[in-house]
Amino acid sequence: MENLLPEAYKTAMQREILLFAALRDAAGTDSLVIDVGSDATAADVICEVAQRVPSMQTLLASCRVALDSRYVANTQPLGTATEIAIIPPVSGG
Repeated sequence: MENLLPEAYKTAMQREILLFAALRDAAGTDSLVIDVGSDATAADVICEVAQRVPSMQTLLASCRVALDSRYVANTQPLGTATEIAIIPPVSGG
């Protein structure tokens, strides 16, 4: 039987995504486990989380992804990062 899944999903892996502040409140949890392809990027994480928790879509538009405590561009592959976090904007005085 032929495998019709896109190539990236043939090697999907589960990754834990840490959520903070308003994202944590919207999701009702401080982390989510999502399936992403082995070549997934930070943008793929945002898209997958938005699909899993639609109520977070508006918030996610202004968030950044951090890999191993470092902010990364949306095009950055997840690679071997051991910690993946989505960080909402921080305000204060």
